[in-house]
Amino acid sequence: MSGLALRADVVGERTGLKGPRAAQWLGAAGIELPASPNRWVASGFPGSAQDALLVARLGANEYFLEDRAASHAGFLHKLSVELATPYAGVYPVLRSDAAFVLSGDGTLDVLAQTCNVNFGALDLATRPVIMTMMIGVSVLVIPQTVGGDVQYRIWCDPTFGSYLEDAVGKVVIDCGGRHKGMAV
Repeated sequence: MSGLALRADVVGERTGLKGPRAAQWLGAAGIELPASPNRWVASGFPGSAQDALLVARLGANEYFLEDRAASHAGFLHKLSVELATPYAGVYPVLRSDAAFVLSGDGTLDVLAQTCNVNFGALDLATRPVIMTMMIGVSVLVIPQTVGGDVQYRIWCDPTFGSYLEDAVGKVVIDCGGRHKGMAV
């Protein structure tokens, strides 16, 4: 595993939606969905075999989607435009989150110092989605295995992005790691 690092996570489009018919609406768009709340899937775009679309189920009827490849001709932008047209039981959720990745040896030490969730006890095979507080800021955290290494993808309200980056970045440095600038 590489050295401990906190870095900005600049990717493509993000969107969200919720409501009692959100799953039906996404299914009609050809998007694979997690079977239960607080889980995620990596899905291909309709007509694509790639696993570039991250779909997180945040609750019974709320979803967060992110284009990990940022190269699919605005697929999520098109979905967001479609969400602007009223559809009974489906409501758009603005997603302009600040995002970053915590990775490398020592990530569990950093998380233990900044968050009250025992990430080391999670079964990553279940693809958990964790909504918690990190240094006083509400965050969404998705642990993922990439190339055999675990990384933690973290999103927060963009107004807290700089604060969270600075505060977590100091802990990363204290633990012998490095961090690079935040981007929203």
